[in-house]
Amino acid sequence: MTGLRAAVVAVIVLGLVAATAAATYASRGHHSEGGKRIAIRDDCDGSDPAWNAVGGCTRKHGRVTVAEFNGELASPLSAAVIGHQAWRNDPSYLVIKQGQTIKVKNKGGRGHTLTEVAQWGGGVVPPLSGGLATAPECANLLELAPGESAKLAGLTVGNHRFICCFHPWMRALVKVEPSNKKHQH
Repeated sequence: MTGLRAAVVAVIVLGLVAATAAATYASRGHHSEGGKRIAIRDDCDGSDPAWNAVGGCTRKHGRVTVAEFNGELASPLSAAVIGHQAWRNDPSYLVIKQGQTIKVKNKGGRGHTLTEVAQWGGGVVPPLSGGLATAPECANLLELAPGESAKLAGLTVGNHRFICCFHPWMRALVKVEPSNKKHQH
């Protein structure tokens, strides 16, 4: 195990502490109420042996090599991390009613997190953060391995920001509305 991977594993063992402690990252495998879901996605090419040096890839039919992934991390036109677009949360914006639960599933071939943060920022892998300061909440993350599920429950009314602490361009904004609010067009 590389030093970086060992450090990441050590951080993972600490568990998850949400930015506001209002969100609960609960036990894996539960179904959400009302069908609200977030799929964590990537498209790593499991046949590319270069993934083995950075933790591997379990996807059988992925299309993105490590070389392509690294080529999409930055742009001379941006001061912040860009990241490969196949690494994403789907949807990246979700509106729910207070009291609803969201099922989160890692449908990618790499480990990811969906960590609530007070402000957008970088993650725990400096080369993937493009110079962004690490979001403090990433010190206490919970990794979802490929195929694992979790649920988000107990979110309060308002906007909640979530990032992957490994790939910080993977963002999701969850807007929680009061349960009695009617949607207006």
